[in-house]
Amino acid sequence: MHIAVLSDPANFHTQKWATALQRVGARVTIFSFSDYQMDDVECVKIPPGFTLNGNITYASYLYSTDKLLKEVKARKVDLLNPLNITPFGVWATRTGFEPVVSVAMGADILEYPPTRKESNIPDSRIWSSNTTQSPGPIGKMVKDVKWRMFRNQVQEALHKSALITGDNIQLVQAIKNWFGIPEHKVKLNRWGIEEELFEVSETQKQVLREKFNIRDWQKVVLSPRGMKPVYQGDLILESFEMLLRRGVRDINMIMLSAGYDVPPKVAQKANELNKQFPNFHYVSEQLPREEVIALWSLVDAFISAPVYDGYSNAVSEGRYAGAIPIVNPIPANLELIRHKVNGWVVDPFTPQHLADALLEMLPVMDEYKDRFAGTNRKWILKHSHLDTNINIFYKDCRKVLNQYRRKGSLSH
Repeated sequence: MHIAVLSDPANFHTQKWATALQRVGARVTIFSFSDYQMDDVECVKIPPGFTLNGNITYASYLYSTDKLLKEVKARKVDLLNPLNITPFGVWATRTGFEPVVSVAMGADILEYPPTRKESNIPDSRIWSSNTTQSPGPIGKMVKDVKWRMFRNQVQEALHKSALITGDNIQLVQAIKNWFGIPEHKVKLNRWGIEEELFEVSETQKQVLREKFNIRDWQKVVLSPRGMKPVYQGDLILESFEMLLRRGVRDINMIMLSAGYDVPPKVAQKANELNKQFPNFHYVSEQLPREEVIALWSLVDAFISAPVYDGYSNAVSEGRYAGAIPIVNPIPANLELIRHKVNGWVVDPFTPQHLADALLEMLPVMDEYKDRFAGTNRKWILKHSHLDTNINIFYKDCRKVLNQYRRKGSLSH
């Protein structure tokens, strides 16, 4: 079965998904506007039919459906598999190609409740925002117009998909309840971890200890999700600054940008702290995925506190590695983490409360780590094992393709 994955091949989610599909026997080709090429998966660049000053915009997808359709037909693709309902699911379903099996991941659904008023996500903290400042009246009006347009197109893409997977329970329920999608068309699939990548040598660990100046007597606390406003990296950074200026040296604090945009003032503050304190490290570039997974072997606790979320790869990896999850009380986190049972919930999530939690945990961090690790790893292996879940997904795709063949409704 030839599956066309529609997503950015430079994104680690895409790479993880596409290579996993190939491992279970699929032929995979990635289609996007990107020049990026993977070594082990074919990547096809579609010339965008529209750009704004040479930059890709949402309209680039709307005006390039004919080019995408031509390429997937030429390569005898059996099934389209967009990662994220918008823009990639919209791009797929507007071609008219069938069948489409879509993967929803968070912002593509959770930012679009039935009415704009029902959203409790501040405009300054949505996925696309790169500033923590709220928009003015004109900006708000533009966002309202875009929101209605995007929601309509998300709904259309969902209804035209033969199957949709969501990676957490809130997401699956939102797809069904907010958009009227029949239950049989929606499945929970949490992706998961790749066990073999977590086999880290002592040499690799030592290289990372030296890179991040980790002392034997320090606990490592990682903020892995990036510093876009949706991830509340500015609040985590403020908490770290409180501890640093208080003179806390027993915690080695590491903040990753994860390759996402960082608001300029937040980046400036992170760089200042990076220069000033030897136990704070800000990584502005995107680390190779293998290095991040190796780093987990040295992490004692990690912080994940988005305003809303699907199922986080970082949370999955951290739990499998035995690090303590420190989270905010959103549905995605509360689905997975119980306070002092298998993690730590900071409620309310503020810089001061986070700093207090870290100070409270510090003397007994080893005890909590030992207590939580077995429970978390057992859950991950049962519910969030990538090869297991990708096999399920691949079989679901085969069922969909066979149904379309029996009905004679294939568009290729």
